Order: sequence, then C-alpha cells, then structure tokens
Amino acid sequence: MAFFYLTPVKGELPAHLLDIIVVNRLSYLKTILNGEPPLYNEYLVEGSIYDNVGHFTLCILSILYANREFSQFFVNAELELFKRRLETLTAYELRSFSKKLLRNIKKTENVPTFIDSLQVLSQHLVLKDVAQHICASHNINCNFYSIRLNFRQCLSLVAKRQVELSNGFAIIPCGRWKQYMTILYRENIMRRMRHTDVTPLKSDPRIMELLHKVKTEITATKDKTNILLSKDVDVTSTYFPPCMLNLHQNLRRRHRLTHSQRFYYSLFLKDIGMPVEEALEFWKAEYSLHPNGHHACCHNWEKDEKKYMYGIRHMYGLEGGRKNYTSVNCQRIQSIDNCSEGGCPFKSFDSNKMVPLLKNCTEPILSQINELKQRRLYTNACMLFMKSCYSKSMDCDSFDINFTPVKYYNIATLGEKMEL
Repeated sequence: MAFFYLTPVKGELPAHLLDIIVVNRLSYLKTILNGEPPLYNEYLVEGSIYDNVGHFTLCILSILYANREFSQFFVNAELELFKRRLETLTAYELRSFSKKLLRNIKKTENVPTFIDSLQVLSQHLVLKDVAQHICASHNINCNFYSIRLNFRQCLSLVAKRQVELSNGFAIIPCGRWKQYMTILYRENIMRRMRHTDVTPLKSDPRIMELLHKVKTEITATKDKTNILLSKDVDVTSTYFPPCMLNLHQNLRRRHRLTHSQRFYYSLFLKDIGMPVEEALEFWKAEYSLHPNGHHACCHNWEKDEKKYMYGIRHMYGLEGGRKNYTSVNCQRIQSIDNCSEGGCPFKSFDSNKMVPLLKNCTEPILSQINELKQRRLYTNACMLFMKSCYSKSMDCDSFDINFTPVKYYNIATLGEKMEL
C-alpha cells in the first residue's frame, strides 16, 4: 500500500515498458474522471512498481507540458483515484497503508510542513481500534476520535468551518480524517509539481517522445474530429508517410492489396483514428470493385464478406483472442524484401518509383535523402522528408526512437496545425 507516492522507486526500466505504463495510466485516469467504473489494469495495481513509476512519470510529463488544463486534469484524476482507493481499504489495509507511510516519512529528506500532519494522522490510523472504527459504518460527523494540529496546517477545513478551533489549534474529528488525508495528498502532488526541476529531462529524447505521445492522446480526446471517416481517407492521405501513401495509392488504383500489406495498412488506419465501423465500410467499398489488372488476391466482398468482417473485427480486438493489434514500426517495414506493393520506399524503391511519392520535395532535400539512402539510414531519410514538408518549426530529433508511420502522421498533422 504505497499509493501516497512520497518517494519514487529506484532502478532501471526499458523505454518501451515506460511508454506502456504511462499510456495505460493516462487512459485509466480518463476513465475515472469520466465517472466510469475502471477495469482491472496490471499497470495500476496498488503499491506495485508499475503504479509508482506511472504516477511519477506522468507528474514529470505534466510539468514538462506546462499546460494548465492538463495539469488540472492530472491533479483531479489522481485525487479521484486516491479517494477511491482510500474508501475501499479494509481496517487491516488501512493500518498497513499507515505503517508504510510512517516508514517512508522517516526516509524523507527536507521534510515539508504537511509531513508533520501526515505523520500525526498516520500514527493514529495504525492503531487497530481506530482503523476498525474508521472502516466501519462511519460518517463525516463522527467525533469519537480527534487529532489536534496547528490551524495553519488545515486551512481549507478551517475556511469551510469543518473543524473546531481552540487556542490556535484545529481539532479534526475522525469523520474528517479521510478528507484530510486527501487534502494532504493534493498538497504532496502540488508541492512536487512546483519544486521538481525537470530541466535535464528536456534533452532526453525518450522523455520528449513520451511527452509527445501524451500530448497526442490528450488532443485526440479533446478533438472528436480526430475520428477518421471512410470518405475522408483520400484527403487525409496528404499526411501519410510515403510507405502508407504508396499502399493507399495501390489500393485505389488496383482495388486490392496482398494479405500482409492489407494487414499493415488496416492497422495504420485504425491507429490514426478509424473506428471499426468505418473500417468495414472502407474495405467493403474497395473490395466490392473488380480488381484492376492482374493481382494475386482473387477475393471479393460479396463472396468473402464474413471472412473480411471477421478479419477486420479481429484486428480491433473484437473477435477471437480479443487481442488489440497495433501498427508496425519502421524497422518492421524495412525488413520486407521483394514486395511489389509495400515496404519502405526509401529502402526498396528506385528513384523513378520513390520520387513521385515525395511531392513538393526540393532538389537539395532530395539530394540529402539519396545520400541517407546510400548510407542505409532509411528512417532518417523519411524524417528529413517529413520535416521539410510539415514540421519546419518542430524539433523532430526527439521522435527518432522507435519511429512508426503513425508517429509520422501525428507529427505531420500537428506540424500543419502549428504552421496555420
């Protein structure tokens, strides 16, 4: 029971795992703040390393983001999570939680003022009779037990006249202890956000990439127009990376893709915002047409509708093993050899086939791209093209870790908005 988060855990963690932890916590907090019942999540088990890492990392990202709205979201959501956890503790768990707090307080350096109050409260809550009383049928008006603190340590309760004052001390009844614990927890978060120096992290590409992902998640939540409709794919393809633009153009021209390329393109569309209903409509429209020219795929929607519907729903985690697939990264795409349709244009295509995909690419940029291509730096070539087209004002060096077509699209659309 360590969900007061006085101290962060120490150790090493792979960057991709940190990514998963933060994204899961962000999604979980959004669910809680929306008033929905949260499902079990292995990355938010109370007292676990993942839970601790997720809280502190998201706090750091909130500081780096420097966005008032997101900071309010983070604080409010964490407070709601804390209150829910506190309310569900049994007497035994409440005592264990308080003992853990007292041990952590002893290890805390540069003790802030609220720690004294937390220590007094925890010393009462470790007592068996007190914990059982608090966790029984207890209401906010109960004053069977009480603690005395300097009134300055609970000004919010004083302002609302929820405590009695006596000779400069506030008498906090046990009915208000959980409320007061939540107030102290908020003070703990706010103090950390005010006094943590995150300057060294601004030069860490792993953290900055994670910050970009959080910004994208928040933007997608706020902007419902982020949903990609079947009818809008042609217009939106302007922001596709060359590999996915190539698949899109092949599909529009021939109305078919090989199985693996259809799989990759479907996952890309899914991850940039296409709901399953729109995906069904999109692929039905194409595969209801006759193939243009010779193609290895001889299926059509009318004959194989059930097969295609199952395959698409399976990719969205709605059939079979309910696995929610995600799109592949650049490294995987670059590993494809001898594919007439797909692969990385910067690796697999000659100039005659690559250049038409690089619209508005100037000669100096094209020359740099060919140089990177000769050095087998295919991802760098793609990022150079992206930056020249969409994100002249952005520092793209922060996004080169595990680069993906979806990241390209997100940066391209964000760069376009910034230019506007």
